[in-house]
Amino acid sequence: MNILTRYILKEFLRSFATALSGITIVYLCVDFLQKADDFIRFKASLSQVTRYFLYNLPGIITPSMPIAALIATLLSLGALSRHNEIIAMRSSGVSLGRIVLPVLAGGLLISAIGFINNELVMPPYVAKANYIRKVELEKKQQIVMFRRNKLWLRGPDNSIANIAFVSPDRNVMFGLNIFKLNTDFTVRERIQADSLLWEDNAWRLKQSMVYVQKGDTIIDRPADGEVYNIVESPSDLGMIVKRSEEMSFAELWDYVRRIKNSGYNAMREEMALYGKISFPFSSLLMVMIATPLSLQRVRSGGTGKGIAIAVFISFAYWGLLSIGTALGRSGALPPLTASWLANGLFSLYACVMMFRMHRNS
Repeated sequence: MNILTRYILKEFLRSFATALSGITIVYLCVDFLQKADDFIRFKASLSQVTRYFLYNLPGIITPSMPIAALIATLLSLGALSRHNEIIAMRSSGVSLGRIVLPVLAGGLLISAIGFINNELVMPPYVAKANYIRKVELEKKQQIVMFRRNKLWLRGPDNSIANIAFVSPDRNVMFGLNIFKLNTDFTVRERIQADSLLWEDNAWRLKQSMVYVQKGDTIIDRPADGEVYNIVESPSDLGMIVKRSEEMSFAELWDYVRRIKNSGYNAMREEMALYGKISFPFSSLLMVMIATPLSLQRVRSGGTGKGIAIAVFISFAYWGLLSIGTALGRSGALPPLTASWLANGLFSLYACVMMFRMHRNS
């Protein structure tokens, strides 16, 4: 990496860090004001509030990265253009492609970091933030005992339940093995059920059998329709079952597969699944779109015009993203197509802009 490449990349990354910090601080301030009444009502300590927002940072950074990359491109290349540094580089025989290549590489790096954040950092941190809010502040009972591929929950009557997965509407639990224990933790009764359905304001076993040991023999009987209220209502499963932002791509892929195999509509979950891949690429697209604009239009407008253009482009992207999400969730478009709709249209626009920039160079 030569001196010129390092210089341009350094200016771009410095502008990106500044823009991302500013956006994050503004978001944190607005979020704090919105939740201040809740913190006061639940008598949250300074430590709890601080930890809550720190754990939420990866989730705040993810949607902020594309607009920060857009602003960074407009400001860094715009500054080089206004100060005639680009003219000096071109006069020295440096091609326009070589000038913008470090910025595009920076955009690709930001997209990669965004994907890593979505996959490895955000899921556990968002889960910790939700734990602080639900358990530490709202004092809701944490009944999850162990979770890997399945849920282990404490139930009534000194029991524990192993659940394969929960339906998206939270009204059905599938693949249950329930163990009712004696005081010495030996198993006195085991229930195996295909599902546990919320019906008539109670959780009722479906396609189930009860196994009870009597001496040396095992007695079994059907248990369909029997009540097993592992939680009070489906809404209580919100703090037990992972949300899409708390899952890695592999976990969400497996969850979508289970939902579809059970005959449920998985459009919303599929949109979240494909979005884990499509959204990080938006940072690179923002850089590609902003590069020609920063060299052609921002030159005479300064920082204010650059930020105004960034806001306009961001609104256009988020508008297309919202339209794609709505079409995907309604089934009007396949989830894969809907999740890439905004990226596809912006990619086409970015390629046209880059081609014109190269032709006019």
